[in-house]
Amino acid sequence: MRRQLAYSVLRPGGFAPLQRILQEQGPALRASLEREGVQTFSVFAAEAEVCLYYETAGGDYTFEWGPEADEWLEAWPGKDAGLTAVPMIDIFHDGVPEDPQSWRGGRTVEKRVGSVAMLKPEQFASYVFYHYQLQEEKPEGFNKTYIIGSFGTLLFSYQELPAAVSGTPRKGLLDTSNTPDNWHSTMEPHFVPWENAESGQELWRPMELIFSF
Repeated sequence: MRRQLAYSVLRPGGFAPLQRILQEQGPALRASLEREGVQTFSVFAAEAEVCLYYETAGGDYTFEWGPEADEWLEAWPGKDAGLTAVPMIDIFHDGVPEDPQSWRGGRTVEKRVGSVAMLKPEQFASYVFYHYQLQEEKPEGFNKTYIIGSFGTLLFSYQELPAAVSGTPRKGLLDTSNTPDNWHSTMEPHFVPWENAESGQELWRPMELIFSF
């Protein structure tokens, strides 16, 4: 199994059309994705940002929007020229799925949560270091579905609730115990607070789930 994250940017006025396209084409989109081995798929939006989370049975499948949605999404330059959904880099995952049954069997998903945050550029390496250390010192420490991806200094986190851990979590790659106890106060200096954020939401901004299966 593979867990994948992707990032898109809406053109001005693109939120309502993209939402309409997903509603109208939802059943066909789901059938197409399932034929590609996609087992779960979620689309989140917050202002211009669109973030995707999906799981595949394996292989090299990478999601691409269709022509109708592409009209409302920015295309990327460089090596990703023409793409409107760019894969994000996995910089933290609490759990690693081995097979669909052990990963999802018997587990009920009540809520899918997506959030975005911005890192200070000079703090990016530190943030990745701390999260790799946490990931490998304490695998499945709180919710095996929690994952963070990056596109530059933009972060996207995804998790399913209620939180879940396996009966026998994998053994991490580190035998150290250096993860700080004051985790939240250690992380706070890494972030750029959002402007006009509501109280308690200065660092991670909740996204709206606009499509999922």
